[in-house]
Amino acid sequence: MRSNGMSAGVPWTGVLIILVSVLISIVSSDAFFYKFDVPKWIVFDLFICASLAYAYIKKVDIEISRLGWLCIALLLLMFVSLLHAVNHYEGAAFILRYVGSVLLSYYLLKNVWHRYGVELLFDIVIFSSIIFSLFYIESRINHYELIHVTAFSSFGFVNNLGQVLNIWLPVLVAAILYQGKLNARSVLGTLSFIVCISALLESGTRGTILGLFLGEAILFLLVLNKLKRQAFTYLVITASLIVGGVAYSHLSDGMNEKLQSIKNLETGRTELFANTFDMILDKPLGVGVNNFEYIHPKYAKLGTEEKSPMVGEKMVLKTPHNILLKFYSETGWLGGVVFSAILALILFKSMVNAYYGNQSDRWLLVAVVSTLFHSLFTALFLTPGSLFFATLLFSFVLYRNKALVGEKTASMQFISFNFLPVLLIIYAGFFSTNHLANYYAHTGYVSGNQVYMQRSFELNPYDSKALFDYYVLQRHFYKDNEKALSALERFLPLYPYHTGGLLASAELMIQRHDYAGAMNKLDFLLTFYPDLTRAHEMKAIAQKQLGQPASL
Repeated sequence: MRSNGMSAGVPWTGVLIILVSVLISIVSSDAFFYKFDVPKWIVFDLFICASLAYAYIKKVDIEISRLGWLCIALLLLMFVSLLHAVNHYEGAAFILRYVGSVLLSYYLLKNVWHRYGVELLFDIVIFSSIIFSLFYIESRINHYELIHVTAFSSFGFVNNLGQVLNIWLPVLVAAILYQGKLNARSVLGTLSFIVCISALLESGTRGTILGLFLGEAILFLLVLNKLKRQAFTYLVITASLIVGGVAYSHLSDGMNEKLQSIKNLETGRTELFANTFDMILDKPLGVGVNNFEYIHPKYAKLGTEEKSPMVGEKMVLKTPHNILLKFYSETGWLGGVVFSAILALILFKSMVNAYYGNQSDRWLLVAVVSTLFHSLFTALFLTPGSLFFATLLFSFVLYRNKALVGEKTASMQFISFNFLPVLLIIYAGFFSTNHLANYYAHTGYVSGNQVYMQRSFELNPYDSKALFDYYVLQRHFYKDNEKALSALERFLPLYPYHTGGLLASAELMIQRHDYAGAMNKLDFLLTFYPDLTRAHEMKAIAQKQLGQPASL
């Protein structure tokens, strides 16, 4: 039976969540280097602070079930992994956002979904997707020449949209069917569904398309015996993608290539996954939460055919593009197992909901399967759009599971939200300074303003990108090699295997006649990039000045 919570007028909580979902879907700003992600993170962080402050005011308690204990265990393992980290700041940022997201999920489960029901989830996706669709259509009409892979839509990078469509498309289908009649929501939902299907086909995001196929296939098999007559109705997205793909293939040669790459399962991740696995074997305790980027170049097999993509002198690989490999490589084998168990439990609960629940629960299973599958091939959960909508989806699935099957109260314990004021102060203070530092760093770099760059370092002295940008600014704009080298000396402890940083440091040392120091940098660089020609050339120069025979 449908609840009447939304029809009686949406209270401020529902309005706030819908507003946040819309903002996260469209907001961007040139004031930041990551013009799409950083503004969305600001909205996300403000929403966490507002929600947890409200939870404290309402004296909401956290129920610690089996899943809750797993989340606590993973948190403890993250803290332990910091002992192995080179950039503790980035690890702390990840831990804080993890805690905020988990507590937000509990708050939604305990204090939101039971008041508003599935109607709120549907409204969130309908309103955010229709506003996104308007921005998407406008960009194709007026700014098509400005569209590229890193600015594909209002979500930014082309894959970031696909990460959200994993959730939007199944939920839109559920929302349309839930209406049961022609009304504003069903019409808006249908229109945004069509636009989102078109956007997905234009992007050709393979993980999203394959994930949706897999999700519908699993649901089809799950309900085939129980609902023989209705089973084929759960292939709506598959049919839409096939029809759309055929139509697009006649209009675009590029679409034919994308469809063929999907058919051949060409993910382009083989070398990256293999090298990350080597990293896990060598570092069974992990390299530190959120520190993959800084250590992976050591294992990237640079200069060989097996090299990881996006690792080199002028390239940065921030994630293994597989959420399980991220946790295994950063928090160790035990952390990876615990995180895998968390995802497996969410998947299991969503399957139970689909089997015993209603039509909406079945479409949510498609969203869960599609999201989890895509997370194995991209940075899903690591971007603000995907994390926000996944938090909504997973918390609602857990709420529905509790409503359908319950859980033994003996396995639960309660923790009061009385500790929240301290957490909120830390969270708000940390990310306020972090976002402000991002603003000063980017603005200072593009304008050549050293004062802004210094302000950035005062707020966050561990921003490796800002430190490298400062080196570039000093060396190439201000021609101050001493300050440039000083910036690199602060940068390299945070990013010890950065090829460009090591090369630049060695070159500046040679210029100041510090040949022994240059040799140390170059010898270290050649341990993980042995065929780098430029490094060998500079090493020969340093050896000659030191009176050493040149190495072969």
